[in-house]
Amino acid sequence: MDKNFSKDKVAIITGGAKKIGRSTAKKLADQGFNVLIHTGGKSIDEAKKTVELVKGYSVKSDVVDGDLEDLKTIDKIKHAAQKLGTPSILINNAGLRIFEDFEKIKYEDWKRVMTVNVDASFLCTQALIGSMVKQGWGRVINIGGLSAHIGAKERAHVVTSKAALVGLTKAISMEFLEKGVTCNCVVPGFIEDFDSKEKALSGHWLRHPQTPSLALKRFGNPDEVAEVIANLCKKEADYINGQTLHVNGGSFTP
Repeated sequence: MDKNFSKDKVAIITGGAKKIGRSTAKKLADQGFNVLIHTGGKSIDEAKKTVELVKGYSVKSDVVDGDLEDLKTIDKIKHAAQKLGTPSILINNAGLRIFEDFEKIKYEDWKRVMTVNVDASFLCTQALIGSMVKQGWGRVINIGGLSAHIGAKERAHVVTSKAALVGLTKAISMEFLEKGVTCNCVVPGFIEDFDSKEKALSGHWLRHPQTPSLALKRFGNPDEVAEVIANLCKKEADYINGQTLHVNGGSFTP
């Protein structure tokens, strides 16, 4: 990719402190984009580490911390992105998972999941897409969830929110297709979430209510998902729009 094209263009990654967010940040920095990392606050040290890694590619980078349930955080993201250059890429990667039996899900938890997973994606896009339209080029990429396509126990709110992102993707893709802005949804499959030394499942997959089905007999890794995201952010990907792209090694085929 011609780095003159990406010069002064900014990629914003919500929930971008580590894992898929960090891998994506590095790949976009390698393409010449400045990168703004958002974190909810708990991963601020990891986010700062990601920023330093990004700067190693001779681009600008910064971090914004804030709860996406707070509208002020959306403004912070917009203003921080504008300081770095022209907001051109938005990766709506932040997500909230809460596990609970369907009959025990509290309405406030339902609303929290919807706010972080759906509302924030809408609001961040609404806040930043104007800059993309103005320059006649941009990318919005929503990070979906496999459970939205196969279902899952004990997480009706999460499944529903991720399914909503598919609809949001299609709406944005159609509304801005003639303005140079594309919108796609990337759905990671079973991506590794364990300590590489212990090789023991932890975090998300340890608590996942379904046993992972691994067609390739292994978990995916963040770089494999980030590669798809980064390719969608190339100028050459202008003709890919409104799509839901699964990265799961064949574990699920729509």
